[in-house]
Amino acid sequence: MVALPTSPATDAMASAENVDDGALYRRVAVRLMPLLLLCYVVSNLDRINVSFAKLEMMSALNLSDAVYGMGAGLFFVGYAAMEVPSNWMLHKVGARIWISRILLTWGLLSAAMALVNSAYSFYGIRFALGIAEAGLFPGVMYYLTYWFPRSRRATITSIFYLAVPIAGVSGSVLSGFIMSEMDGFLGLEGWQWMFIIEAAPAVMLAPVVYGVLPDKPADAGWLSKVEQQRLVRNLAGEQPDDHGGSVLQALWTPRVWHLGLILFTIVLAMYGVLFYMPTLIRDAYPSSPAVVGLLTAIPYAVSVIMMVLASRNSDRTGERRWHLAFACFVGAVGIVLSVFTKTSIVLVIVGMCLAVGGIMMCLGIYWTLATGVFRGAQDAVSIAFVNAIGLTAGFVGPSIIGAISSWTGSTDGGMIMLAVFWLAGAALVLAYRQPRPTAELSSAIEICT
Repeated sequence: MVALPTSPATDAMASAENVDDGALYRRVAVRLMPLLLLCYVVSNLDRINVSFAKLEMMSALNLSDAVYGMGAGLFFVGYAAMEVPSNWMLHKVGARIWISRILLTWGLLSAAMALVNSAYSFYGIRFALGIAEAGLFPGVMYYLTYWFPRSRRATITSIFYLAVPIAGVSGSVLSGFIMSEMDGFLGLEGWQWMFIIEAAPAVMLAPVVYGVLPDKPADAGWLSKVEQQRLVRNLAGEQPDDHGGSVLQALWTPRVWHLGLILFTIVLAMYGVLFYMPTLIRDAYPSSPAVVGLLTAIPYAVSVIMMVLASRNSDRTGERRWHLAFACFVGAVGIVLSVFTKTSIVLVIVGMCLAVGGIMMCLGIYWTLATGVFRGAQDAVSIAFVNAIGLTAGFVGPSIIGAISSWTGSTDGGMIMLAVFWLAGAALVLAYRQPRPTAELSSAIEICT
């Protein structure tokens, strides 16, 4: 029997077919995810450290709760406004250049928070910080579509989401320690040192990302040509055709706005809770910033367990909507509990565990619900747009709580408002109907805030 002649291309295809996908994707994850996870940990640390600065900065500068709420929220106005342009730039110039640029500019501006001396400087730097950091999360989500197929993206996204509780636990302890131990050093207050020190990792990570992160599989020198081809071939089978319609037409799809409104309620609760949790804990148990930091770390640690259990059960059963609605309900109950038992530090901590756990359960399940919606070349902009809708709540939540606190002298009314919105989010989830998979539906998009 005469052997048929083969070409190098045919041999390469045959070799690619023999690649062990499990081992290959584990290798890719080990190479990419630690660095990306670290970037998002630093991002979340620089977002929530303003909640610890509030313990001393507001009184030191004679600023009101309304000013704090407005300034904390202005970050998200800048972030949401620039998400679409930022993701478009990442698509054009590549992840390596654009993510390193994001890290450098937001690190410098985060350190500049130490220079705040008035309400207007607080507003200005927070707004600029949001512009600088815009695009990191949706950019990473878009970047991961170059490497991982839909069947593996949910797990990878969950790994990336671990940055939120990691930043919460480490940031709570670190922020409290810096503010307590470095207060007065070289003439600066503790909250100023906190901003400077916690901004340093972002600046240092910028050249690391530029030097290490490959834009696409073809740029990864640690992969063989056969492995690169295997990654591309695995993704090629699920890349959708462009079925027409502009990006703007996709952005005005009712289903996109429905998903955006659901995310809005989740983010509203998320940043309302995270920005005011140290204050609630200190009010229930007056103590030093270091002790408040240790107590604040508890809900973040518990939330990891709740997120893992809920996500696994949702994956096991294949059910999404009721799991997500239940997570919203648990979070709302936690907020109410912490408000009506605020004289007991134990019950406040329990309430915050439920609230933060509800947030993490929502984030772990939401993006699995939001699958099969966008198409082809519209992906990068659509990811950023949905995330931008949700992130506008990062401005609304803290601003409303701050205004209500200044008006009533208490955060209670604002926190109850969060619980009501969260329950409304549960109703929106149950009203949502996932589209049936069809040939015209493209790769799923899993994002994160």
